[in-house]
Amino acid sequence: MEAVLANPLVTIIVPIYNVERYLDTCVESITNQTYEHLEILLVDDGSPDDCGRICDEWAARDSRITALHKPNGGLSDARNYGIDRAHGEYIYCVDSDDWIQPNLVERALTVAQDTDSDMVVFEYNSASDDGSLVRLSDDAGKFPTEGRRNSEQALKLLWDDKVQNFAWSYLVRRRVYDAGIRFPKGYLMEDMGTAYLLYNQANAVYFLPEPLYNYRVRPNSILGVKSQAMCEGTVHFIQIIDVFAKQHYFPQLRVSELNWSIRYLSGAIIWAYESRKRFRPGEYRNFVSSTKKLIKQRIKELGVRNVTRTNLVKVSAIFLHCMPILDVASQRRSGRML
Repeated sequence: MEAVLANPLVTIIVPIYNVERYLDTCVESITNQTYEHLEILLVDDGSPDDCGRICDEWAARDSRITALHKPNGGLSDARNYGIDRAHGEYIYCVDSDDWIQPNLVERALTVAQDTDSDMVVFEYNSASDDGSLVRLSDDAGKFPTEGRRNSEQALKLLWDDKVQNFAWSYLVRRRVYDAGIRFPKGYLMEDMGTAYLLYNQANAVYFLPEPLYNYRVRPNSILGVKSQAMCEGTVHFIQIIDVFAKQHYFPQLRVSELNWSIRYLSGAIIWAYESRKRFRPGEYRNFVSSTKKLIKQRIKELGVRNVTRTNLVKVSAIFLHCMPILDVASQRRSGRML
């Protein structure tokens, strides 16, 4: 077990774009942390609204805050910009329209040091757009029991859908990112393309069943408004993760990962149906057809007997053209608050 630093610096990175309505609440929740040895990087990603001025005002008010201004490059680029300039022993990313519990950093950092874990993953709350309603997220019901896991055990939990990929759901020791891991640019669903690499690189992942983050459910957010780019990004990363899993974690995690792959490929088709009018002309049918082929390939590789019941029901509904029913179920799940 490594020596524990008495008061390690924690870098909090906040990518910012077009969120002037929510930004003060977010930054205030960070500056009010019970753990005070923080480096707070507000990354203004070329925001067209008043966010740049708000960042500068916060930097003038609190010496721990640095306002960084850059041309717009997207969420991944903004996070990477912050990571490349971070000085902390630990790194944490916060989305600028959300807010965090006062003890998030203290609690996660204490657990990380006490258990010598490079990552600490925690639960989150779902909040209404105006923040007036807050409840424990639906994902909390399947969150793992508290404890320290090695990379293989942690990835199994991820691929068994016990935890999600959200970048704001984990505190990470800087050395994990220093292994060359960055958020992939040019695609949506970048969290999916990053979390598994962090899990794999970490010496251990500690799962902490406490809701330390408040995720604002916004109707116009990336997850709230499905798009062609979101669907294509999902399929892109699934195929990369499938190859990674086969190279490093088969046969032991074969059933878990392939079922995860089928589940998210099915989800991409459902999201595509929901956003079909936003697809470029003629590309919706091609996307659905090619994604169905990927599902068939994975079912063949896995064997029908090893496909979960939930996946079998969902896939059957897709191939029987029951998309309106699946669409309604998906929207109810993603949009339900209390």
